[in-house]
Amino acid sequence: MDRAERPVRRWPWIAAAVLLGLVAAAWAVLPDGRAARVERHAACGDLAGLPRVEHLADGRSAMRLRVLQWNVEGLPWPIRSGREAKLARMANWIAKRRAAGLGPDILILHKAFTPEASRIAVAAGFRTILPGPARDQRRELAAATPPAGYADAARWWKGEHVGKWLDGGLYVATDLPAMGAVSTAFGRDSCAGYDCLSNKGAQFLALPLPGAPEPLAIFNTHRNSREPAKVGIARAETAHMLQTKENDAFLAAFVAPDAAMIAAGDFNNYRAGDRSGRFAADPAFRLVGKGTGFAARPAPMTDHAAWKQAYDLIGYRSNDRLRVEPLSVATLFDGKHGPRLSDHDAQYIVFRVSWRSDAQPLDPPPCFKGK
Repeated sequence: MDRAERPVRRWPWIAAAVLLGLVAAAWAVLPDGRAARVERHAACGDLAGLPRVEHLADGRSAMRLRVLQWNVEGLPWPIRSGREAKLARMANWIAKRRAAGLGPDILILHKAFTPEASRIAVAAGFRTILPGPARDQRRELAAATPPAGYADAARWWKGEHVGKWLDGGLYVATDLPAMGAVSTAFGRDSCAGYDCLSNKGAQFLALPLPGAPEPLAIFNTHRNSREPAKVGIARAETAHMLQTKENDAFLAAFVAPDAAMIAAGDFNNYRAGDRSGRFAADPAFRLVGKGTGFAARPAPMTDHAAWKQAYDLIGYRSNDRLRVEPLSVATLFDGKHGPRLSDHDAQYIVFRVSWRSDAQPLDPPPCFKGK
């Protein structure tokens, strides 16, 4: 058979065209990772909207801070559907509590990827709303070095090395003015599976309290998941370890080693089993554990019960200038204390932060209206 009579194989070209069309159609309906992002900065704190400063029997001054941490499962379509109504219920509940003067004073969110999710902070009327890493934000600090062959084993059909569709989904909202707010993304290769589609990372800010000698550090993060990443367990845990190292580098760059701190996040430690890093090595760092009833108890990092009590953990540390103490802790919207509105329960903790009444306040003092 000569060349003129040889049949033309058209099916590879047809298959390629169909595949290209499917990719284009899928790309067209992907979520816009910038649509949900909100940011608000309060230049001053309004004392009328803050918890009052107490004077304790031992002569110390103190402020109680109500902290609500919630992974709101604000995932967009086509990853997740039907979330709008539940996210609206979350926003309305927090807004009503705030209107009644019941807090929270600090709201910490994870997976707030959609406008309906970030609206939770906006609807509550917080004066300061700070997001974590943006979708296109790159890590400025050195990334952790992955094991040999880890990056080469990435698979695009598992969401790896196809770019970021979403931002980090992190928010901290409060009525206090924030000092030194900064965020960072994890390294390009420091993720595993479908978690790579969002630009996860960490954020830090310092909150001045009226009359206190130094600000209170707030740290927030969301690390790689284990089973939900849909890759092998070893790969998911390797990513988790890389992110732990990068969190430590971030803290070392922006937070003093002895800073008084509240550290919150969807650490995914319960599933990944990683209890290493700066917090594990710090003898002053404690987890907020559950005691009798709603009482909180200080729990060391080696306390297995505290690790199993919640997916999303909150820890803290004190120093010589600011004493941080958890007074009460409650799990909300877990099907027992309120309807289940997310795949994670809300964690509500009341902290007392105290300082010596004769301590020199911050110099220069932060702006607080009504002082």
